[in-house]
This record gives sequence, C-alpha cells and structure tokens, in this order.
Amino acid sequence: MPSSDKLQITDLEFDGIKSNLVTFLKGQTKFQDYDFEGSGMAVLVDLLAYNSHYMAYYANMLGNEMFLDSSSLRESVVSHAKHLNVHPTSRKASRAKLNITFTPTGSPVSLTIAKNTKFTSSIDGVAYTYATNKTTTIPRSSTGTYSVTGLEIIEGRILNKAYSVVGADDTQRFVLPNPSIDISTITVNVQKSSTDSEVFTFADGNAIDVTTIKGTDRVYFLQEVEGGKYEITFGDGAVGRQLSDGNVVFIEYIVTNGTGGNFASTFTAVGSVAQLSSSQYTLTTNESATGGADAQGIESLKFQAPKLYQTQNRATTKYDYKAILLQERPDIESVTVYGGEDADPVQYGRVFIAVKLTGNNVLSETTKSSIKNSILKRVNVVTVEPIIVNPVFIYLIIDSTINYDPITNLTDEDTLKININSSIENYLQTNLEKFDQKFRHSQLVQDIDNTNNSIRNNKTLIKYQQRIAPETLNVPQTYTLYFTNAIEKGSITSTSFTGTDGNTYSLVDDSLGNIKAAKTTNGVVDTPKEYLIQSDGSTNQGTIDYTTGKIQLGSLRPLAITDGSSSIRFNVTPELNNSDITPLREQIITYDANEASSITINMVAETII
Repeated sequence: MPSSDKLQITDLEFDGIKSNLVTFLKGQTKFQDYDFEGSGMAVLVDLLAYNSHYMAYYANMLGNEMFLDSSSLRESVVSHAKHLNVHPTSRKASRAKLNITFTPTGSPVSLTIAKNTKFTSSIDGVAYTYATNKTTTIPRSSTGTYSVTGLEIIEGRILNKAYSVVGADDTQRFVLPNPSIDISTITVNVQKSSTDSEVFTFADGNAIDVTTIKGTDRVYFLQEVEGGKYEITFGDGAVGRQLSDGNVVFIEYIVTNGTGGNFASTFTAVGSVAQLSSSQYTLTTNESATGGADAQGIESLKFQAPKLYQTQNRATTKYDYKAILLQERPDIESVTVYGGEDADPVQYGRVFIAVKLTGNNVLSETTKSSIKNSILKRVNVVTVEPIIVNPVFIYLIIDSTINYDPITNLTDEDTLKININSSIENYLQTNLEKFDQKFRHSQLVQDIDNTNNSIRNNKTLIKYQQRIAPETLNVPQTYTLYFTNAIEKGSITSTSFTGTDGNTYSLVDDSLGNIKAAKTTNGVVDTPKEYLIQSDGSTNQGTIDYTTGKIQLGSLRPLAITDGSSSIRFNVTPELNNSDITPLREQIITYDANEASSITINMVAETII
C-alpha cells in the first residue's frame, strides 16, 4: 500500500498516478471525507493524472531521442550520426549511356550536345525523363563522321536555386526546397554581387579532410535538416571562406525518382539533339539505366553509423569495405569481402569484393571501374589491391512430392498447390539470394508442411545448377565450378551445345571423375553414349572431385548453345539429398523464377479410412 503522507512517483501509468493522488489527498485532513469517485473532485484528479501521464510520456520519448539506438525521429537519428561524422545518403539518380551517330547537313567542324538535353523512357508504363548534365562536343572524324559513345544521361530534372547573401541577417539559411535530390549532382557557384559578374565555384567540404581546409578555401558543407531537406552552409573564415554581404549563391541540382528510373533500356530524345532532328541521327543504348537508389532509411543509418565511424574513412578489414561500400552505393543489395589468402588459387596482396546491385546479377566493367576509382581508391590501403568480382549463383531445382488429406483440406488441390509454391518461394526469397546465406533443407521442408493442416508430409529433392556463359563462341575456354557439396556419381548433366564437329552434345560425367561431352538427340543423351573427341584424341573435357563438388573444364569450345540462351546449365544431384548448402566466397544461393522447372510440386491425395 502506498503511504498516505507522500506521493508515489514510481508508477507512471494513468491508473497508478490517479490512485496515488487519491491516496495522498485522502491522507490530508481537509480532504479525508471527500468522495473522490462521485464528486467534482474526480474531474480535477483525472486532470492532474492525465497531465502527469503526458509529461512522463514526453520525458520518456525525449530520453529515447537522446540516443542513437532508441531514437525514432529521422531528425534525431541524423543528428546523432552527424556527431560520428556520418551523413545519410540521399537519393541516387539512375544513369544510362547512349551511342549516337549523326548525319548533319554539310560538314561542320563539330557538333555540340547541350547540357540538359532530354530523353525519355518508359518502365512498366511509367514515363521517366533523363538528361545530360554537361555539354559534349563531337568533332568531325577523319572519315567525316560524327559519333559519340557512352554519352551519360541522368534520370531526373535539373533545377536551380539562387540566394542573395544578407550579411546583417544572422538567421539566413540556404535550404534546398526539395528532399528528392541526388546530392552528388549539386554544384555551388558564388557570384561576387549582382553588379559584379565574377563567379567562383565552391567545392564539397564534406569530401575533404577538414584539417586541411584553410580559411581562404572556397568550400561548402551540406547537411540534412528537417523534413529530409538539405541545407548548404559555408565557412566562417577559419575553416572555409566566409561569404560576404551581397554575394549571390547559385545552386544547381538534380531531383530524381531514385530506384524508379532503373532498368530503362530504350530511350527517345525530347526535341532535337545537337540541333538535329531524329532523322539526322541514330540512337542506341550503350548501357541500360542502373544505380538509382532511394534515400537512406533511419534503420539503415542507425546500423551503419557506428560501423562507418569505426572505419575512420579507411578500409583495413573486410567489415570496413562493407560499411563504406554500402554507405557510398545505396543501390548495392548485397556485398561480401574476402582476402586473397582465401581465394582459389591463393593471391596474397589482394582483397576480393563481390557486389550484387539491386536488380542486377552482373556488374558492367564501367560500374566496377567506377566503384574502384571513385570509392576504393581513396580508402584502400596502398599495399592491397582491391579486385571487384561478379557474384556466382547456385540455382536450386526443387522437386517436392506432397502427401495430403483431401478431407482435411479446406481448399481444392490446385489452390493448395499454389499456396505450397508460395511457401517455397517465400523461404527462398527471405532466407537466400544474398551473400553468406545458407540453404537449410530441413527448414524448407518444415515451411512446406506448415502451409496447410491437411499436409501429412513431403519428400523434397534438391538439385543444384550452375551456369557458364562463354564470352566468345568457338574459342576454347577453361572454367571452374564449385558446388561445395559431395556430388552423386553419374548425376551430372548439362543443356546442349554444338560441338566442333557440328553435332549436338551435353556434358556428363563417367562416374570415374571425368567430364565428357556426350552426343544427344533432341536434348536426350544417345544410347550407347558417343563422346566428342578432342584434338589430342581424348574424350575428356574436364574433371570432377565428387567429394568437394569441384568441377574443372579444360578447353570447352562450343560453336553454339542449342536453346539460344547465353549460358550452358550444369545440373548435379547432391550425394545426400537432405544436406544443407553453405555458399563459398562470392557465391549466392538462389532460384530462377523464370524457369518452370525450378519448382516442381507433385500432389498425392492420401485418404486414411
């Protein structure tokens, strides 16, 4: 029982506060005969209790916002991260590259593609606008042609904002009115005055070591403020040049749709290009639009800020590489890093970085070069060479036989089958498709059983698939595949390809550790088997280690791939079909949603009388 001569302050719930107030008042001589439930005094007690509860809740919320881990307001999280010298990433505009060949009238010395030349593309029925962000001059070639390769266009609109500096106004701020800005596109120029046209370009001070910035350096500083908007600030004369009264600040930036602009592959100019109509040029896509990303969320910022602070803007451990890359490239869906000592073969002095961009399985050489030169070069240890590699995918092929009770099943068999397929896809999409995520057979089987109470059991068999994509057909190449599990002897098969003799073949193993190319008819291996003979008289195309699942192909030379795709698919059966799969280094375990054979479900109605 609470004491009647003092208030209890440990209970902050409304009912507890009210009870404590009533107990305290009843302990006073003036109020000991009051009926606190049936009189007007009850209203006053309720009012006091509500006020105390509000203040307690406010104090609790205020306390939460004081710490990075518990804060929930974006402004609070951004402020705490700023103390760690970490700034949230803005939206990123997707970028594409075009090839254009012009056929102008006459023979001008050069053509000029103006800055902000617009192009459009449609993605899922939604139109997006792209624009050049610089002027490009195209000289006439020695053969009299005019062409540009890899012209970069950026998704979004180029906007401008101007401010006149009022020296007497200590409250003046330079806040950009739109939160959907790609801050990497911001340029800041300062004109001396409205009557003096001399203009100076200011550099991004956040990208410079602050200890090296002098009081005369022309730099600006960018920070996110309320409402997700961005504020430009300038130096104070000690760190960075201070603005003067009458200066005119010009700020240019691109407002973008972020991830919405990704994957555009067909572009059409809006109006003329280099003052020429569409009949006077040919436009093709060099690289589809990629790199678009949304602004960093608060949970991501809370997770990454301490790790980025730990890196101190240098990469010395694999965790440093991960934190820096995820901060600099928010379009990265997954990344893994391993040292050269863990590579096969061992390559000391190197660090390997495997990157998977959102929606993209393979990085272009341009993207690799951009990551290496614009990010890693400034944070990497000089004595270590970073190597960016593409992810290697292990595709699961799932064949599940479902025994179910049709009486208990409250839906029809087709609906149950659809629900089971959804359970399988949900498991794969939730637990796999990123680096360092392990496939667990028992968990998949359990998820299938839990789909519906009518399911008695399931027998789910797994095959693994890897793909090799010859860079150039009819050129001998070597390949190494790692399945990271023991492989059943004689289980290897591949899709068909045309051999050097013009016949169709499929790769198989002879159960003795050798890979051979067996002749096929309509995709089926002929009986008896007839093998492709190599130039040295051998029929061996490579070897397999059944224990480790490592396949080495010596000099595979397909003239064509029979199904018209860009890759030859290898299917293998694990020695133990209920085994888990642990991905190795840059491997990602996934499935092909576009391939019907990826998930096969066989329904067996089982009635027990």
